[in-house]
Amino acid sequence: MKTPAASVNPYIGTIGHLLRATRPITALPHSWAQIFPTVTPDVTDYFIADQIASFPAGPLQIAFAPAGASDAGEAVSYFDVTAVESHPYAFEVFLEDTGIDVCGTTAMHSFVYRAEGAGTVFLRARGAVYAEKDGALLIEAPEGKRGRRAYLLLTLSCPFAVEIRGEEAVLTGISSPCELYAAMSYISPEKAAEIYRRELEGKDFAAVCAESKAVWEDLLGRIEVSGGSEDARIAYYTALYRSFGKMFQYGEYGSYYSGYDGKVHDGEFYTVDQLWDSFRSMHPLQLLLEPERHRVMLDSYTEMYRQTGAMPSFPSADGDRPVMIGFHAAALYTDALAKGIPADFETAYRGIRRNATEISMLPWVGDVPAGELERCYYEKGFFPALEDGQKEWIPEADSFERRQSVAVTLEHAYDDWCAAQLAKHLGYEDDYRLFSRRAKNYRNVYNRAIGFMAPKNADGEWIRGYDPMRGGGQGGRAFFAECNAYTFNFSVWHDIEGLAELMGGPDALADRLDELFTTPAPGKYGFLDQFPDSTGLIGMFCMGNEPSFHIPYFYNYVGKPWMAQRRLRTIMDLWFTNSPLGICGDEDSGAMSSWFAFSGIGLYPVCPGKPDYALSSPIFDEVRIKTAGGEFVIHAQGAGEGMRYIQSAALNGTPLNRAFLTHGELVSGGELVLAMGPRPNKSWGTGH
Repeated sequence: MKTPAASVNPYIGTIGHLLRATRPITALPHSWAQIFPTVTPDVTDYFIADQIASFPAGPLQIAFAPAGASDAGEAVSYFDVTAVESHPYAFEVFLEDTGIDVCGTTAMHSFVYRAEGAGTVFLRARGAVYAEKDGALLIEAPEGKRGRRAYLLLTLSCPFAVEIRGEEAVLTGISSPCELYAAMSYISPEKAAEIYRRELEGKDFAAVCAESKAVWEDLLGRIEVSGGSEDARIAYYTALYRSFGKMFQYGEYGSYYSGYDGKVHDGEFYTVDQLWDSFRSMHPLQLLLEPERHRVMLDSYTEMYRQTGAMPSFPSADGDRPVMIGFHAAALYTDALAKGIPADFETAYRGIRRNATEISMLPWVGDVPAGELERCYYEKGFFPALEDGQKEWIPEADSFERRQSVAVTLEHAYDDWCAAQLAKHLGYEDDYRLFSRRAKNYRNVYNRAIGFMAPKNADGEWIRGYDPMRGGGQGGRAFFAECNAYTFNFSVWHDIEGLAELMGGPDALADRLDELFTTPAPGKYGFLDQFPDSTGLIGMFCMGNEPSFHIPYFYNYVGKPWMAQRRLRTIMDLWFTNSPLGICGDEDSGAMSSWFAFSGIGLYPVCPGKPDYALSSPIFDEVRIKTAGGEFVIHAQGAGEGMRYIQSAALNGTPLNRAFLTHGELVSGGELVLAMGPRPNKSWGTGH
């Protein structure tokens, strides 16, 4: 049996169903130092690309060409994607036109290439400045904003001559095989030299590759699966690998350059996070398997707040980006609090409270002061919508993203619930009452008459002519975020009992879940033209976008866990496969994969901020989860052969009739035995 790291297939998902395909990335966990081939221009589906032009080293592009080549265009070559050896820790590709075999691997801040058959190397980066020193090449290239520059120290394993042509450098006289080493810093040339000494000096390609592989084996080996098909195992470990790409670690051995204030600081630092996507399952997965690293990520969010005065919602390397909706940093800290991860909750709360009481809630706007729309949310309990055809008068509102009024109300109600938990922990009783009240704001946009979440105008009147399926224009953005009301009807994961009461009770909520999975799209062509994010459709359920992640698990909360088991196994068998089409939506930097990394082992954190996981049936006979507190083993004999229904369960030898595990039970180590069968047992899992 292959090891976990050797089981990864980075070409899974490299053809997109509709939106963005994945990249076959070689890199260490959480490293920005990533290798993926620069393929034929305008080809975004990597699996069907057939030409490679160059390879990256940060902002630098490296093109390997035969001896005597005078232009980087002579390095462009056809290749056979099915013959590429691609792993998290290394890749190898044969360039057919040039006869060059290229291998690549990375350390945390460094790149190593091995080229057999190359006699010339072309280096190019926008705005690059090159200088020779002591047999090495020093490269300075601008990258990003706020004064960030990249400094590279590049050497070869053989002598070379260099010709500098403006932004391009040409290395000639290279013997074959040759190894190229590049260490990069965002602080200084001296720091790049230090990184070179720490990561590359005295090592060759094989040594760096072995170190990278060992890191991946350790991390991926924290979940061991067995007793399923080889394809399922490959798909699973690929999902796990993709779940540890971000956040990126920018610390350079004791110091880091921050794009948030343009200064160098002491310490470690993580940034680049698609928080609207990642808070749901990617961060909880990292918290479970990398608790110490996750603590540093929390400290990094706090540092971003200290350096700018604003708690970020979609951080990049060079400051926060005004992307998506909600202030979901609140979820990170509340989840850490619930699961015993230490953090500076006091400082974080100041930033979270500021977001919740002073900053605009408009989508894709950023750190601008709250105005009349926010006052409506604060005072009336909902974010107001425009009537159909009504002209927008708020100057900050994005003309494409629009108000997304219902989705904004729902997601901020969850953020307010998170803020309430932090306020209670810190002893701010007035704030706890305020945010607890606002956590119920989802109730204000549920229209009982039609059974759907629905938009209201500022006067509190339901928007006329509203269509829950097709309303809101492109992506539903007048009222929702990329999906329609069928999806956002269930965006109340912090108060599922209250949502059930709104809908008429647990049975009514179960009926609405069934309706979601069985209502067909009204002509997929037109529907997906309006909702291109809603791929992976099963009825109106769209697995291909994050707002759907938690929905199948709601069956556990209404006394029908066997329906969760049925739906989830269908979703995984259909949409998560060992194939270039094996991810059904936009991967969103690991968010989609982290859902499968949890669901494939029969666990899911439905509400980050609560210390429990919904249980379902795994797709393997045995799962071993290594946590800081011990090993937790799940036995589910027959699951790997397709048995999807739990007949009975025992936790540490004691019968278990609840479809949930607590975080404490999981990280303390132990054994969960699931008896599996081909038909549902409708009496199991109904306890609490």
